[in-house]
Amino acid sequence: MSVVATLLFGSVARSDHVEGSDTDLLMVNLDDETRHVTVGHASVFLYPWLRLKLDAKDGDLFACHLAYEAKAIFDPQGYLPKLKKSFRFKSDYQSEIAQATELGWFLARFGEGLNSALQAKRILWCVRTILIARSAELRAPVFAPQLLAARAKSEAARELLSKRHDQRNDAVLRHLLRTFLMEETKAEPFHKQAGRAAFARRFRETFNKVALQTLRQEESSQTGYN
Repeated sequence: MSVVATLLFGSVARSDHVEGSDTDLLMVNLDDETRHVTVGHASVFLYPWLRLKLDAKDGDLFACHLAYEAKAIFDPQGYLPKLKKSFRFKSDYQSEIAQATELGWFLARFGEGLNSALQAKRILWCVRTILIARSAELRAPVFAPQLLAARAKSEAARELLSKRHDQRNDAVLRHLLRTFLMEETKAEPFHKQAGRAAFARRFRETFNKVALQTLRQEESSQTGYN
């Protein structure tokens, strides 16, 4: 494996981290290898350069995050400047908003079966993704939770983002998520009526990677428990 650059991103790169925040690192390699390892509060991502470059050209939100906020720790050949130069916004981010919305409704209705840590993490992902995608559509992407909270129309969103490190009841988190979705997204009849199996089919049909990963983690947790 040939690592050509190591980038710091997330709250530590923005200097808005607090006690307990993760340190997010991206290691760029020239091989076709993708990996994510979490050790304590360190979250390390391994990404192929060609994939990052293509994602940047396609306007991917993660590539956007890197292009706008990442800092180089090790980058002798200037891969971060190359990534920034390659980045182009998509015409819109409705597909990202739709996928986060559908996972959000699944969590609001069926999240009781998930372990608390996974549920809280995914709820925040849904809220942040919807708000980040909207900021990207304005060509002024925002990633910091406190700035997203300030821009949110929903009080529920501000509550979830500003107090994201607080320990709270799972049912309260699901209620806040449902309120956010009702206030800031357009709910379809499917979202309120479909069963778990229908959501799972929808996730597969729309290639909703985060939702499918959530289902796999839920199944793995239940298997381990049994």
